[in-house]
Amino acid sequence: MRQVLARKRGNLLRDSVCVLAALALLAGFCIQLAAATKNMAVVTSASSKLADVGLQELMKLCKGTAKTWPDGRSFVLIVRNPDLPEMHRVLQKLFGAESDPKAAIAKLKESRQAIRVVDSDDDLLRAVDSTPGAIGIVDVYAINSSVKVLRVDGKLPFDVGYALKGN
Repeated sequence: MRQVLARKRGNLLRDSVCVLAALALLAGFCIQLAAATKNMAVVTSASSKLADVGLQELMKLCKGTAKTWPDGRSFVLIVRNPDLPEMHRVLQKLFGAESDPKAAIAKLKESRQAIRVVDSDDDLLRAVDSTPGAIGIVDVYAINSSVKVLRVDGKLPFDVGYALKGN
């Protein structure tokens, strides 16, 4: 009888350890998934007259096929590190799914200063506010009053069908 109880306790302990390990792996996966599915917004200076931008126009500006806004202002894209999961997905949409966003950014930076990479959301918001013609791609929860959110194809980040939705 003691041997049966000891065996059951051993099985229960082993099963508990397996369940805890599986839960830890699942939690780690969920954290990474949450980071990759952040809602990102296209922002510009609060004083900008721009309110809406078409995704195709934005892609042309990002790829360098268009260099200025329709009003003649120089285009500058300000982003966080392209290796961040939340940035990678959005940049793939802007530069084309077939291209590596990091390589496309490096190529554009060689030809002109159309793209700036900053370290934090706060740095991004300050840079967008102080750079004429700049837009930034930022987590919606980092937005403050120094910038305004641009509509992309008429939609805001939480609207159904928003082009740069994280998920």
